[in-house]
Amino acid sequence: MTTTPRPARHTDLPGPAGGPRNLDLRYAERPVDRDHPHYFPFVVDHAAAWLEDVPGTAVCEVGCAAGAFAHYLLERHPGTDLTGVDIQPALVEQARLRVPGARFVTGDVLRPDTLPTGPFTTVFMVALHSHFDDPRQWIDALLRLTAPGGRAYVFGLFNPEPVDVVVRLRHPDGDPEWLPGWNQFSVRTVGRLLEEAGLRHAFHRYLPAAARARRPEDPLRSHTVPDPQTEAGADPALVFLNGSQMLHRFALLEIHRPEAAAAGSGGRP
Repeated sequence: MTTTPRPARHTDLPGPAGGPRNLDLRYAERPVDRDHPHYFPFVVDHAAAWLEDVPGTAVCEVGCAAGAFAHYLLERHPGTDLTGVDIQPALVEQARLRVPGARFVTGDVLRPDTLPTGPFTTVFMVALHSHFDDPRQWIDALLRLTAPGGRAYVFGLFNPEPVDVVVRLRHPDGDPEWLPGWNQFSVRTVGRLLEEAGLRHAFHRYLPAAARARRPEDPLRSHTVPDPQTEAGADPALVFLNGSQMLHRFALLEIHRPEAAAAGSGGRP
């Protein structure tokens, strides 16, 4: 018996990350004035004392989407001189309409000439850095934007174990595009890169304050489950998971750029 070989099915395999994702256009339909993501207060609480010490100075948010974080930040710190930047022009346009108290521009972390003119005393990057396959890309972008003596706050996935993970996901019943955005570089790797650049830094681990239900209609949305690494005898902690079945360990990285950074270096001090 002979079998006719099936023709090979071509599927575009995932390439290097860092570009726009169609998935992110969904933010254009989400309200920015309510139902803020659960981690916004955590990020702003950690930055609050710094923002109050340097009121009225320039702040930049990299990866602003449709302006939800910008709206929340301005609610907490009215009068902040805020510039948001995103790679998706449609999202930038929505941010301009919804958050008139800030300015927004289209720019790409991988193209420094498109980023806003800095430097900024404070730079936020919220739920974006895990889109890149090389952490040097976003670290260098932050250093270009952050003024000497300034601070950068990066929230998202950081692996507490000494393992770096590069990931692509797709939803076969939805958009067939292979999606970046869930890379988990280790605290050790990122910390070493920052130390090599002469930057003081600290990681603040983020733990869910409340359970978050799974939504079967959106398997890429994270929900909470009991943490399998909870120590024996301790109250069970929660951790995030999504349809990839990968546990998501979130943290806020706080970076202090020294006053002594070389002027005009355009990158690492």
